[in-house]
Amino acid sequence: MISCTYMMVKPDDPRIVCLKDAIKRRYLVGKNIRIKSFIVSLFAIFIATGFLSGMAEAIPLFARNYKLSCTTCHIGFPKLNSFGEAFAGNGYRFSEGDLAEQNIETGDDKLQLLNHLPLAIRADSFFRVRNDTETNTDIQGPFTIKILSSAPLTKNISYYFYFLFDERGDVGGVEDAFIHLNDAYKDVDLDLRFGQFQVTDVLFPREQRLTFQDFTYYVTAISDSGFRLTYDRIVEATYNFDVTENLGMGLVAGVANGNGIGGADSDRNFDSDNFKNFYGKVDFSVGEQNLGVYAYSGRENNSAKIRNEFFRIGPVFNFWLFEDWNLWGNFLYGKDSNPRFGPATVDDTRSWGGFAGVTKKFGEDWLLSLLYNRVKVYGRQDLDANTVTANLTYYLMRNLKLLAEVTADIESTNRFHPEKEHTGVLGIVLAY
Repeated sequence: MISCTYMMVKPDDPRIVCLKDAIKRRYLVGKNIRIKSFIVSLFAIFIATGFLSGMAEAIPLFARNYKLSCTTCHIGFPKLNSFGEAFAGNGYRFSEGDLAEQNIETGDDKLQLLNHLPLAIRADSFFRVRNDTETNTDIQGPFTIKILSSAPLTKNISYYFYFLFDERGDVGGVEDAFIHLNDAYKDVDLDLRFGQFQVTDVLFPREQRLTFQDFTYYVTAISDSGFRLTYDRIVEATYNFDVTENLGMGLVAGVANGNGIGGADSDRNFDSDNFKNFYGKVDFSVGEQNLGVYAYSGRENNSAKIRNEFFRIGPVFNFWLFEDWNLWGNFLYGKDSNPRFGPATVDDTRSWGGFAGVTKKFGEDWLLSLLYNRVKVYGRQDLDANTVTANLTYYLMRNLKLLAEVTADIESTNRFHPEKEHTGVLGIVLAY
């Protein structure tokens, strides 16, 4: 746990200096290395040195609590900067006791309550133009409304969750919801997270992307299994350390049910079979340059006890070029032994896919994002995808933005893909 006694609230708040200095002493490699993202996740954390989980998206209650601008933690919401990742990796706080003046005095040292209910709201609305459905134009407002909450419970335990109050016209329910243990074992940089979040948050959290366009391979249903590279109920651990003076290393390991976050069955079990899935990541960093490998392995039985075994493996990278150009991406290769749960003689299905992105900030108010998505599923050409997206975002306020985005379909046409499917989006997103 990073500890510091300063209690100022200016942009040059000594708490920020304290957090940065502590991270440099304990997590970073080299005196001139800035705070870097290292391991996102497992039990809850977002890289404050390596990569500690990163599901938290723009949540203005932190700005409220600490009386700081959103730009302290965000390049432009919801995308975090390196300091925001460090803040999240420290359990969404600067130091032990940093919210002491906002606590209610109960006379009980084992009860820590803020004097306000920590809530925030995010709402997304869009006007969409598309040619992949019979409806070519659509007013999508609101597209989503989220209620978010996070607060420390003890000096090294905090929680985070959000409720999808409205998603495409329906109540979405709880998605991210986890307990985060920072420095779970003494002062070792071992962090734990328990709850429901996404198995790829350790790579690139979908909730923090700047584009309306999703990370296609993560959400493609390659098999009939409940497994996806998205939400699940998970136990995750993250450990970061220095290998040499200039080389940092992060390790992530997670155990998941493997069938998403649907409701419990009649026996009150969330898992649909007796198996657990496993994933992990090894991450190396020099300065702000990150390179790692991610692997996921699992198996699932259907109701007839027919089994599908599957894995995904591949590189992940996050580089800074020319000071302010961020190049990042992840590509995975996968195999499903029996994706349709057919007879034992059915051939397996191999796939690969991923994405690469570029982010560039212009001045104080403009962000340019470019995203390339690719999916190739052998034997399932209907699932193939090949798109390029350009997004331009303007921040009217730190918590209010306008965006314009176009996605071009560059996949070759064939009988499974008879015409190219281009889309365009105008949007307004607010967080409060």
